[in-house]
Amino acid sequence: GGSAAMPPSKSALARAEKRAAREAERAARKAAEAAAAGGAGAEGDAAAQEAAQDAAPPAGEEGEDGTRPAGEDKPKKKRESRFGKKAKEAKQAEARAKEEAAKAEAEKNAKAQADRGGRDGLGFFERTGPNAPRRRNCNMDIFIEGITLAAGNRELIANGILKLVHGYHYGLIGRNGVGKSTLLRAITSGEIALPDHLYVVHVEQEIQGDERTVLQTILQVDKEREWLLAKEEELCAMDDDAAEKYAAAGGVDLNEVYERLDELDSDSAETRAASILAGLGFDHEAQGRPTREFSGGWRMRIALAQALFLQPDLLLLDEPTNHLDVFALTWLEEFLATWERTIVIVSHDRGFLNNVTTATMHLHRKRLAYYGGNYDTFIKVRAEHRANQMSTAKEQQNRASQLKNFIAKFGQGHKKMVKQAQCRMKKLEKLKEEMVEVDLDDPYLRINFPAATPLPPPCVSVVDAAFGYEPGRTLYEKLDFGLDCDSRVAIVGPNGAGKSTFLKLILGDLIPSEGWVNRHCKLRLAMFSQHSVENMDTEADAVTHMRRLDDEMPLEEARAFLGRFGLSGQLATNPIKNLSGGQKSRLAFAELAYKLPHILLLDEPTNHLDLETIEALAMAINSFDGGVVLVSHDERLISLTCDELWCVHKGEGGKPGRVFVYNGTFDQYRDMLKTEFKDQALLQTGTKKEKGGGKGTKKEEAPPVAKPAAPARAALPAAPPKVVRAAASAPAPAASSSGWRGGGGTSGSGELGGSRQGASAGGGRPGGSDSWGAPRPAATSGSGGSSSGWGGGGGSSGGWGTSGARAAGTADDAWDDDSPAPSPRPKTGGYVPPHLRNR
Repeated sequence: GGSAAMPPSKSALARAEKRAAREAERAARKAAEAAAAGGAGAEGDAAAQEAAQDAAPPAGEEGEDGTRPAGEDKPKKKRESRFGKKAKEAKQAEARAKEEAAKAEAEKNAKAQADRGGRDGLGFFERTGPNAPRRRNCNMDIFIEGITLAAGNRELIANGILKLVHGYHYGLIGRNGVGKSTLLRAITSGEIALPDHLYVVHVEQEIQGDERTVLQTILQVDKEREWLLAKEEELCAMDDDAAEKYAAAGGVDLNEVYERLDELDSDSAETRAASILAGLGFDHEAQGRPTREFSGGWRMRIALAQALFLQPDLLLLDEPTNHLDVFALTWLEEFLATWERTIVIVSHDRGFLNNVTTATMHLHRKRLAYYGGNYDTFIKVRAEHRANQMSTAKEQQNRASQLKNFIAKFGQGHKKMVKQAQCRMKKLEKLKEEMVEVDLDDPYLRINFPAATPLPPPCVSVVDAAFGYEPGRTLYEKLDFGLDCDSRVAIVGPNGAGKSTFLKLILGDLIPSEGWVNRHCKLRLAMFSQHSVENMDTEADAVTHMRRLDDEMPLEEARAFLGRFGLSGQLATNPIKNLSGGQKSRLAFAELAYKLPHILLLDEPTNHLDLETIEALAMAINSFDGGVVLVSHDERLISLTCDELWCVHKGEGGKPGRVFVYNGTFDQYRDMLKTEFKDQALLQTGTKKEKGGGKGTKKEEAPPVAKPAAPARAALPAAPPKVVRAAASAPAPAASSSGWRGGGGTSGSGELGGSRQGASAGGGRPGGSDSWGAPRPAATSGSGGSSSGWGGGGGSSGGWGTSGARAAGTADDAWDDDSPAPSPRPKTGGYVPPHLRNR
């Protein structure tokens, strides 16, 4: 009979819950410390288990209420000594140090191995080092078949072949829009896969301006040299043991760095860069200016200088002459003439192509055709090929006509004749498969500048004039000259000397600071410049642009006027912003023609035009009955159209410049510039010739390419007041034609041409008197043989008579059979002001 047990009170239950919570918290803290000390090892697990046991006592020892029996001792907490804790921390620090050292060693090894990472790892093309011997032993020629390129939905090249022999300079020619620039971009981007060992540089866009100087920008474009210089500093900062370990891990050593820098000719890099920049028109002061201060044209020169400084295996130049003056253009021709690597040039400058290229690539009808020699040789050879093709095609057509007549006559009738007719049908089918395709050009663009009724001289008189944009800084002074409706003047000089400003003074857009400019009261002037092209309303179409010149102009007349300049169909109704650079220039030419000027002022009119359009422009200028003042660097255009050469000399040291008449030909002016380049040592390419090889040796492996020799220069008469382009070295022989393209001898002849040479020559223009009574010297004759300028014929081709009809011959040297050759303008003496007559 014992009494029933009393239930625990509420206070006892509360104390038990608090005690259990404190023990669980201590157990959790102990488990965390054990995990930190021993990680996930066995000791951590044991500590965690011990802590769990402390937190949850055995169920058998607990009372019914879950509390410990009265009188039982609490579990004792194990405490770690101070010495054990410090030892554990020391071990942890040592482990961390070992881990960091291993990581640093791995980074060093990876960095050392990255020295051999090639183009993908280093970010630049290696021209020296272990890969250099492999490149020297590789074939540097390029031969790629099955090339297909398209622009949008329009196919540009179909199943073309790219053939480039190392060391040759190729001129890539073709009409605007056929895909020349697209081909160069495809080569650079890798769309046309070239061998990996070839180093390719493409000059297309201007550089981005920044705070670096021009000279620094040129030097830093050589990433390999910059990397080697940085590696030299890094290795010199290491001790010997660290450098040996770095090299043992696969990195470069100092000996290799020095050898590669020597192979890149690093010591003379700054001198070479300064020489290239000086040749392109950057003086010492300009080389130290930040690139952001230069305009787009000068930044294009910097981009060109970078490419020349790198000396790639394949250099791609897209219109490199667009932003060059005569000085820079002449230097570039001389510099590239000694270039020992492969070049592909897209250019509209016929003289530049003749002086630089040794082979020609013609992109026509979606195919690439290859010719040996420069542009003039290409014209000659292509004309001969065309003549042969036309002769063969004519024979094939006659044969096909005979077969068709036989088949039509005897296709039905006697059995024996039917069999013969069937045999003829098989021959006709085979003949159609073998038909020769004649290489004819697309329709030729014709440009015409109608002129107003001539005015009596003088039309423009400039007397003791001076001009400067800022007070105290005179651009040039003592300007004395005159122009009339018979003037043909070419203005040459370096960029920045004030050639365009000179035209604006004539036009009246600028007022001289001293002196005065007198113009005839009825004089109409029209000026072409790239600035006027850029200021067109690009949202309007060409028809709207023309009708803005005259509100009463009918739509049909505007379209007909544009059609004369090759802007017909959709080109006339498309927004101007969708037109190419050449098409915009043609629109500007149409605007000039509509104004019916007495004198044309042309500022760099050949930019963005193809070779055929430039020839058409030369024809239009020669047939223009007014005066022409031309600012251009195009040698051929100047030689064909101008008979006076005015030089703008840039002032130096704060002194004003001047404008003077150069008593010589344009070729003689360029020869003078070449002499200056040699005196200043600006024509050293810095290219090292390999032993037992070089340009000549490599070219012997390729098919021989004939390059015409330089034409002989004619002597000048003694100090004429105006430029005389060709003096009489001997009396002109009697010609069978009285026109100025008179023939005679075994080859055609003429007064003008590009690079003319050959065996015997026909008679030139006979001497006579000009409109002012001054005796006119007989011109030296053009020459035949391999002549390709349109002044001289080739082979047995005849000259041009008074009526413009072609004499009998086998080949025309530069023009298609359905295209008229441009008639050089007779050199009549223009008005010479009194103050210039005795100069």
